[in-house]
Amino acid sequence: MKILERLNPNNTISINRPIAHALGLGAAVVYSALISKYEYYYKHNMLDEEGFFYSTIADLQESTSMGKCQQSNAIKVLTDAGLVEVCRRGMPAKRYFRVRDEVELLDKFLKHGKEIIAELNPIAQLDDNRQTCCTETEQQVGGFSDNKLAQNEPYTINPNIIKSKENNPNQSIHGVADMIDMMDNSTEIVSADKRSDYLELIRENIEYDCFDKREQEKVDELIQIMLDVVCSSQSTVRVHGEDLPHDVVKSRFLKLNHEHIEYVLLSLKRNTSDVKNIRAYLITTLYNAPTTIDSYYTALVNHDMYGSA
Repeated sequence: MKILERLNPNNTISINRPIAHALGLGAAVVYSALISKYEYYYKHNMLDEEGFFYSTIADLQESTSMGKCQQSNAIKVLTDAGLVEVCRRGMPAKRYFRVRDEVELLDKFLKHGKEIIAELNPIAQLDDNRQTCCTETEQQVGGFSDNKLAQNEPYTINPNIIKSKENNPNQSIHGVADMIDMMDNSTEIVSADKRSDYLELIRENIEYDCFDKREQEKVDELIQIMLDVVCSSQSTVRVHGEDLPHDVVKSRFLKLNHEHIEYVLLSLKRNTSDVKNIRAYLITTLYNAPTTIDSYYTALVNHDMYGSA
């Protein structure tokens, strides 16, 4: 077929069907991409001493077409399953992965995926090495035309999360935040369900699961402050001694990402002054993070270079 000449291996992602059924299609796509990257770095002797390799959001998106939110969900599934490890290193922090060579663990998910396939269609119990025929039944077992993979994604976001996001899973975080700002009236009391939705959105924005376990307690405190501000019924929020419109502060907080929170944590660690109102200080630091982060790191680098001269 001529189309096969166009679908060359360099532009095709190979996905394991049982893994897709067991962990979800997104997780299977990311898992395949990470294994491919691992093999490349391994062959070129580019892994670090612990077997980690570097992959940015943009790099993984180029490989999978999956945006930040989709990547975060898929990576969480893979890390929870124990198939992949992820950590942040350097300054500013960069994302590193390690694919765990745990055959027995992988076999468990492969077995589970095959059981799901068998339940969907008894013919799937046939030998996986059988030759593919062109019958309609075979196409339904081996292909994606029946959308059964999409129906078995366990990592889907909380169904209560903003409806606009469900209708458009490729929408950016910033887009979701803007939609929330348009739909929400800050003068109304935020319901418990909506507060839960905001909590999930904030955790997703900052890639909470990528933080070291030792840091998560401090991050939880920052998240709580952000959540209180976002869900506040007041029309203004005091930031650095000034009353700013609630919608402005809310929008800024809903656009904070992982790097911003790491910057705030580092600023807290390096601060030696006596802070009398820590909550007010943190609100101001969080609000200013997007505008001061670049200048802070530039000054820090200049200081280190000057000190080493």
